[in-house]
Amino acid sequence: MRSEIFSAIFCFTVAFTAFAQPKDSCTSLTELKISGLEITKAAHVEAGTTEPIPWNKTRTAPLPAYCRVEGVLNRRSGVDGEEFAITFALAMPDKWNGDFLMQGGGGSNGIVLAPLGLNAAGDTPGLIRGFAVASTDTGHKSHHAGFDFAFRKDQQAYLDFAYLANAEVAAVAKQLIAQHYGKPAAFSYFSGCSTGGREGMILSQRYPTAFNGIISGDPAMRTGLSNLAIGRWIPIANYSFRELLLCTRSGRFSALLHQGVGSGVSAG
Repeated sequence: MRSEIFSAIFCFTVAFTAFAQPKDSCTSLTELKISGLEITKAAHVEAGTTEPIPWNKTRTAPLPAYCRVEGVLNRRSGVDGEEFAITFALAMPDKWNGDFLMQGGGGSNGIVLAPLGLNAAGDTPGLIRGFAVASTDTGHKSHHAGFDFAFRKDQQAYLDFAYLANAEVAAVAKQLIAQHYGKPAAFSYFSGCSTGGREGMILSQRYPTAFNGIISGDPAMRTGLSNLAIGRWIPIANYSFRELLLCTRSGRFSALLHQGVGSGVSAG
């Protein structure tokens, strides 16, 4: 089934003439048939809306009008009966620049961030620049805030997170873009940081023809060690000098350090 998606989409070469389609071309995307794909939403969003920026609790500048598509790939029942699927969102602006941008994830993923193209974009997200932008949860749902790697119990979910999901979503997004605009994207790009940086590095190695360019910032290539630093060492490092002095005198600092280094977190 997955090979069918790649062969059908990466070989998609039908050429059209128009860059944009009427609004009903957005809603009609729910009728697109691809094995393993469910389109759960396809709606036109009027100009002027804003979206929250996750890391600074502000909001974007007013966004242009765009077609927002949400969908699910490869829905299945996994380990312990938990439902898994690769969920994604795609934003296609009415005034398209002709290119596709896929944004990377962060942390343990597990949520679909708004498809804006914020990474390495300064104050002007990719969507405002005219890119069609895609985002994905890479195949699992987080059950709580922060890092949640419980999905690793399911081998397929772990593989989707590791490298499969981004390539599959990119392939489907390219076909949706071509269907909506009547013309395939001229160039395709990937941009991510941390976990997104790791995703970019792996995409460049495993799928070298999927993107024309990749921005890979601070790639967290060994996710388990990143978790060790974030979850164990950084809280210790953030102690005030007075607290560290008291901990050192009492012997507690060595205990805290041992707790961090010997926490048993996998180096993945």
